[in-house]
Amino acid sequence: MTRDLGFGEGERKLDVSKFAPREATPDADDNATLGDGAAKRAGFTSREPVERVARVRKPSQPFDQAFVRAPIDVINRFKRFCNETGMSYGEALDELMRRAKV
Repeated sequence: MTRDLGFGEGERKLDVSKFAPREATPDADDNATLGDGAAKRAGFTSREPVERVARVRKPSQPFDQAFVRAPIDVINRFKRFCNETGMSYGEALDELMRRAKV
């Protein structure tokens, strides 16, 4: 019994005449660009770190903290005031103290 694994003379030959190398793209002159192009075609996404934009803050005075213990209805009113005006807690405290002329 012969074990012909498909390489025998009676088998069809593979026609490779229609195969050709891919055309070079204009920016494919270095290996990094070639690799990036191949990865993009294969569906890979970049793992390079994303640039973080620093938040620009206006110069301010030093900060401190004040912890307030108050009934829940007072705290809820204060939070509603902050939500409605769009102020931070510090800005709202400053505004309310101005209104009270303190």
